[in-house]
Amino acid sequence: MSYNILPQSGSASVKVRLNIREQPSASSTLLGTLEPNTKLTFDAVVNNGDSINGNAVWYRDLQGHYLWSGGVTEVVTSTAAQKYAASALPPILPPGINLQNLDLPVTNSRCIRATQWLKNNFGTQINSAITNTQFPPELLYAIACQETAIYWIKWIDDQDPAEILGRCIFDASGDINGSRSVFPRNTAAFIERFGQDKADLLIKEANITRAWRGWGEKQWVYAGYGIFQYDLQFVLTDPDFFFQKKWYNIEDCITKVVNELQDKQQKYPNDLFNIVKAYNGSGANAINYARNVFQFLEWIGNGV
Repeated sequence: MSYNILPQSGSASVKVRLNIREQPSASSTLLGTLEPNTKLTFDAVVNNGDSINGNAVWYRDLQGHYLWSGGVTEVVTSTAAQKYAASALPPILPPGINLQNLDLPVTNSRCIRATQWLKNNFGTQINSAITNTQFPPELLYAIACQETAIYWIKWIDDQDPAEILGRCIFDASGDINGSRSVFPRNTAAFIERFGQDKADLLIKEANITRAWRGWGEKQWVYAGYGIFQYDLQFVLTDPDFFFQKKWYNIEDCITKVVNELQDKQQKYPNDLFNIVKAYNGSGANAINYARNVFQFLEWIGNGV
């Protein structure tokens, strides 16, 4: 059976001797028990678990195990899960995935502040772009928090929003440490394919951003462009975005991220977590990327 696992943090007091199960089912493996008056802390709710006395709601504890909600009282929860459960693609975590021990680029307060800035300046364009999709606008805010907010949050009090968009040029990993594995692997590879003039255009833009960050110039072609970090690998099929500097335009940036999300949705039509994971890539890093985005979604749901 497929369970609806809704991210929702909270706590409760156990009122009877309560079984801990491997799955949200009374027939699932018994892992232990909690005694009355024990405090239960949970990070998700299942609304279609095994029904006991007409109650099919179960809580998932921080170890990923399940307890029937009928055995607890004094439940205190956030409102984020309720908000997103009503959307077409709510942020449901897959079994075995939680939001513990995350390595987040920005804090809760900075996430909220970044989201408010995005809503104030680009909310209309974001809402328009997702009108005919199954993605909530908060998803785009969360992706921006994961991708670039750590940098531009420092500029929002002093710089024009349009200029901040233009300065979202990051990721020099190909030249800093050689860790980039896709085209162009470094500046030399870019020049070999597109020539020095095209490289100079992007190097000039990157050096303006470096100056904003208090750094000196480098002869490096950076790999990430725009508030959602459209990757330079796409210069092979979408050169105009880079050579016409379309990352300065929020509509162009939004179009890229929404199109990519919709492409991944073809494989995972009802699974927002795996859509976000695939949007980033594959493997452990992509799982952690999606976990971070889901944490930002929860914070945004509670705080904006």
